Amino acid sequence: MGSYKQDEEVFFKDYAESHKKLSELGFSPNSAPKDFVNSPTVVLAQSAVGVIATAVVIILGYLYEARRNVKAK
Repeated sequence: MGSYKQDEEVFFKDYAESHKKLSELGFSPNSAPKDFVNSPTVVLAQSAVGVIATAVVIILGYLYEARRNVKAK
């Protein structure tokens, strides 16, 4: 297997093989029922994950700044 960065043809060849295998197994990007993807529960869960991720980033940023300030003293 070649490096994808150095050989674009290798990437597209491997991608095509993977895509074919997934298709043969029945995978389709649109295979999830539309009413499930757009259900209020899914939207709420996605929103909650976004809020949690934002909170984690803010907390880590605060801790980083606090640690940097302690080291500077």
